[in-house]
Amino acid sequence: MERLKFLLPSVTRKKMPAWPPDAFCICAAVLHLSGAYSRVVGDNPPHLRQTTSEKRETTLKTLARSWRRTAINGKAPPRTLQQWWKMLFDHGNLALSQVSKNPDCCEALLNILAVADAASTDLGFEPLLPAINETDTPLKEYENIADGLLADSKIFGSDSGSTLCKEIHPSRGRVLPKMHTAQSGLTIRSLSHNLAYCFAPDIRPQWLSACSNVDKLGFNLLVVPWPDSVFPSQFRVSRDRLGKRITSRSHGLFTFEIGRGPSVAFVRRLVKRAEEKYGHVDGIVFPELSMSEKEFNSLSRAFVNENRFLMAGIGQPAPQGMLAGKNEAIWDMKPQIGGYSFPIRSIQKKHHRWKLDKSQILQYGLSGTLHPSANWWEHINIEERTITFATLRKWLCLSMLICEDLARPDPVGDILRAVGPNLIIALLSDGPQLMKRWPGRYAGALTDDPGSSVLTITSKGMSHLSRPSSPKESRSNVIALWRDRKGTKELELSKNESGLLLNLSVEYDTEWTADGRGDGNWSGYPTLSAFHPISL
Repeated sequence: MERLKFLLPSVTRKKMPAWPPDAFCICAAVLHLSGAYSRVVGDNPPHLRQTTSEKRETTLKTLARSWRRTAINGKAPPRTLQQWWKMLFDHGNLALSQVSKNPDCCEALLNILAVADAASTDLGFEPLLPAINETDTPLKEYENIADGLLADSKIFGSDSGSTLCKEIHPSRGRVLPKMHTAQSGLTIRSLSHNLAYCFAPDIRPQWLSACSNVDKLGFNLLVVPWPDSVFPSQFRVSRDRLGKRITSRSHGLFTFEIGRGPSVAFVRRLVKRAEEKYGHVDGIVFPELSMSEKEFNSLSRAFVNENRFLMAGIGQPAPQGMLAGKNEAIWDMKPQIGGYSFPIRSIQKKHHRWKLDKSQILQYGLSGTLHPSANWWEHINIEERTITFATLRKWLCLSMLICEDLARPDPVGDILRAVGPNLIIALLSDGPQLMKRWPGRYAGALTDDPGSSVLTITSKGMSHLSRPSSPKESRSNVIALWRDRKGTKELELSKNESGLLLNLSVEYDTEWTADGRGDGNWSGYPTLSAFHPISL
């Protein structure tokens, strides 16, 4: 009972939450903390004590439609749901460790959670669109309310990030739309198709409903691996803490001096050449530390429109002394909603500092500026941690990571795995994107669970700066790596090629929850159908 009161202090036996995501959050939290979710795959599972899988799924769908209608006006949920709620309250004195041993309590938790999930299809895609006809009204109004909650990150009195909950504060529990249900293993994430329970109060998610061209099944990304050249002198000491004697425990702070960014004219030629040969460019992506914010703004004004976004890693070197530099990603888009275009900017700061140890200093030839026997940390502040999710098609929810944030999954990994975005783009300042190196390994973990496709990209300059242990192993032209559930593809550019156009298409498949509910073949998997080097 303490956990229920913690999440929603106003809750009572006779007052069940009227809004499905609120009830979902409560049930998911109890199932997660107690471990009772594992009962769904045991002998005599509690949710099938008095029914079969087929009858239960029919009942859940009927209840979900009814709950969706009552939730629009804040009315009490259907009577069967209220009976399960009272059953849950009647066992309110159970310790969390005892919940899994009580069939009645588990049955109530699993059934309420499943109905809330079934009532919440297609959330987070089409913001504030009018109903097409009267029969669509409950469906569309429910989606509109949900999108309003996701967009209003100040609903709880501060910029607390996106959530679908109406009454549960994000610091206690958060619910977001969900794209993928992991098809291996068993966690709380295995129990839902449409709603994701997220408990990571140190991460602030931002959900952007920017869906356009909803019937289009393809998506073209232009990858520009800028800069072409990086020199060891661009890595410099910003604060020296080494002392007189250098040991393996010595450490200091370094910063990266960004060179000149790409010109508008250069990018315009790339886009024009790509579109002349291969079709419309839906997004332009640059790697980590590719330009300054001022240069990004110039590109944004020139290329971002209703059908094209711009994403890039921007930076600012740390001045000599105490002040830190900047390493973050900016993502500009301008979705068209109801005939109007709305510019949206998402700024995501890096979650982890880059650490250069001896092997990396030698790999990149930096010993002339950074002593190889010491550890060097990137001189940036680790401030508020955020993660952005943007829906760009009905089958495409996109998220981005910055270098170390791919390799160091805590704390953002829990939210990523819970939501399961269809595509994750990792902006790196790294060596060649070879399948055997670290980006391929960590991308593979996200491809396996939750099922996301992953694209990692680096600059030509950093890839060429990297020195392999053997000259015969040099693969410095591999500037990107694509990984999905079918396999891995190394993406290579020759010396005279300046960009890479990726043709993405979607394949649909059915995903199943651990309690046996299918999603009707609605899970979209982005695949790399073709890639085209662009030369000028």
